[in-house]
Amino acid sequence: MADELRAPVRERFNARCAYRGVHEDAVGATLTIDHHRPRTRGGTSDAENLVYACARCNEHKGAYWHEQDFPHVRLLHPGRDDLTQHLRESDDGRIAGLTREGEFFVQRLRLNRPQLVAYRRMRRSDAELNAELAATRRHIEALERTVLDLRTALESAADEIERRLKGRS
Repeated sequence: MADELRAPVRERFNARCAYRGVHEDAVGATLTIDHHRPRTRGGTSDAENLVYACARCNEHKGAYWHEQDFPHVRLLHPGRDDLTQHLRESDDGRIAGLTREGEFFVQRLRLNRPQLVAYRRMRRSDAELNAELAATRRHIEALERTVLDLRTALESAADEIERRLKGRS
């Protein structure tokens, strides 16, 4: 694939596998350019048909095209379809299809491979830890403001006491 086609496709999908969402840095490799509608099934190299994908998803998708291949279920296009309408990630890291197309998408691309489920769990855990860290930082900042306010009030009270003591003498 020519670099002039690769770069915009990579950018459009934020350097992530469009099918499973894993960033190329997490994979440790540049991903492939997939023809969503395979060229062998009449697909073109137009930007709209190109998807940034990891080799494994590209392999699982293969040359499937719903108009010609059984079970004749349309494979969702991550650049055109709103995947949130078709897929849901459960608490255990597995992906469930909400529609027939979503179920087929999960099955065809094998999106519940043990490694992907583990990756999603790790990603979720990292997000929870980052949220907890951010909340802790906000709490510390609030405590620091309170300490500063108390220090200011204490200094003011000490100054007032000193003034009163001087006024007595």
